Amino acid sequence: MNRGRIQRGLLVGLFVVAAIAGVIALEIATSGSEERTRPAPELPSQVLQGPRVTLAALHGTPALINFWASWCDPCREEAPELERFSRSLHGRAELVGVDWNDRTDNALAFIHEFGLTYPILRDGSQEVGTDYGLNGLPTTFILDAQGRIVQTLQGPQTTATLQAALEEASSGD
Repeated sequence: MNRGRIQRGLLVGLFVVAAIAGVIALEIATSGSEERTRPAPELPSQVLQGPRVTLAALHGTPALINFWASWCDPCREEAPELERFSRSLHGRAELVGVDWNDRTDNALAFIHEFGLTYPILRDGSQEVGTDYGLNGLPTTFILDAQGRIVQTLQGPQTTATLQAALEEASSGD
């Protein structure tokens, strides 16, 4: 008889543990979704190249916001890929570069060295990068057509990884 009670107690205990684990897993799965699709902060106002780009101007099309610096070796590795990718967009999306925590003359030399043609803004105060949650360079934030951050890519990207991220952002519309 004690054996039956012990077995029932073990089964009830296992059921309770499984139920708690399910609740925790559900909480983890749903708690990150809001953070992944948060509104993008405003972009910096200082222009290094191209037209001044605002978040409002990007509304209606997916966008990729790439933070970089001239002193960042992985950013140098990524720069040719970004230019290739920007030339392949043909209006499907916008690529905006943001030079972060850099000297203006070094940033302009970087832009010239790699022949970058897409709009590039400057975050000299580091405030915009902080607002975006930047924690390393290079980092590309993928925005959907409503201006929400839907994905964050850290480290140097390739045309293929940028294209895949853009397709994912576009499919969510």
